[in-house]
Amino acid sequence: MSSSYTGELRRNMRPLIAASLGSGTSLPLFAYTNSAFAPHLVREFGWSRSQFALVGLTMLTTIFILPFVGRFTDKLGVRRMALLGTLAIPLCFIGYATQNGSFAWFLAASTATLAVGSLTSTLVYTRLIAENFEKATGLALTIVNCVPALLAMALVPLTNWWIEAIGWRSAYLVLGAIALFAGLAAVRMIPKGTGPGHEAGPGANLPDLPVTAELHRPARGDYAMILRSPVFWTIFAAMFLCLLQTPLHASQMNLMLVDNHISAQTAANIVTVYAAGTVIGRIACGLALDRFATPLVTSLSMVLPALGFFVLGTNHDSVPVIGGAMFLVGLAVGAESDLISYLVARYFSLRIYNTTLGLVYTVSFFASALGALAISRTLAAYDSFAPFLYAVSGSIAVGAVLFLFLPWSPDKPKVG
Repeated sequence: MSSSYTGELRRNMRPLIAASLGSGTSLPLFAYTNSAFAPHLVREFGWSRSQFALVGLTMLTTIFILPFVGRFTDKLGVRRMALLGTLAIPLCFIGYATQNGSFAWFLAASTATLAVGSLTSTLVYTRLIAENFEKATGLALTIVNCVPALLAMALVPLTNWWIEAIGWRSAYLVLGAIALFAGLAAVRMIPKGTGPGHEAGPGANLPDLPVTAELHRPARGDYAMILRSPVFWTIFAAMFLCLLQTPLHASQMNLMLVDNHISAQTAANIVTVYAAGTVIGRIACGLALDRFATPLVTSLSMVLPALGFFVLGTNHDSVPVIGGAMFLVGLAVGAESDLISYLVARYFSLRIYNTTLGLVYTVSFFASALGALAISRTLAAYDSFAPFLYAVSGSIAVGAVLFLFLPWSPDKPKVG
């Protein structure tokens, strides 16, 4: 690595740590830990698997929120948005811990967690990376996105043990406390600016507020410019097809694995293999993005779960086969976390970074919600995940090909 490449990391360690810790103990981590609760809640409250699959529809209620979160982050900065989310997220876990078997209550708590958690997610925190990194953007995003996976490798089996030994209510409260204290530490690490109009000197950490001249651009004009861009619609279509499978590695993961005739604890242990795959995928993808053509890296990274989900749909139910399939899924999910933020930073200007990112996350949440509905219908009709697994294998392959139609030249002007 060149000195300028590693030097950029050293100079910007403070915003890198803030983004890593803040988003690493928020929604990306909850996606792992939520799967540990699923088998226990389904068993205790008598919910059906097809009913529980509907939890993914809660993402539909948040797709209207995400564009506003992105836009306000562009206008107000990371610190204010993240502090609000950090202080509010424990209330969501209290809601989880006090549920009494009402599925509507569980859906309400899940909806609140998604909405509030978006304020401390990569949607907000990766602006610190876009502001402070240029040569090492891919590696910086890799570091940010590796934190939840590294934490999950230890936390998911520990959470499952805690649930079985002590109880799921207290497990929710502990996770809420972790999110609160880690979030406050992250907010404290965000470089302080002097307010709108401040510009850092050469080599200094940039504040998380845009310059005054950019604050008064009308939202209508920015959204129109984004929506007229062929690049945006290519990302839109490709991400939609690739992310229909999202519930399979979130709320439905353990249920899907148990469907392959393994125990809940074995499923929780396989999540560790999956988490290791996400770490490796993130590192490989991040380093590749800084060196090779963006469309090629994106396409190759996103096509991997097509094989993994296809294998999971077959009758090969041995633990090594299941573990290997989930490792492939993990590689792509790890890359996905880097790619969403990187693609926006690569093809759109910093002025509209979070505005654009909010729209892309809206696409991903919408795809996930439709995927959850499809899973519920599949389980109700076939009592098996297999038909859906085969279907998303095909959609992922098509989506991965679409990424090849993104601009290849690094000199192409950014939108905005």
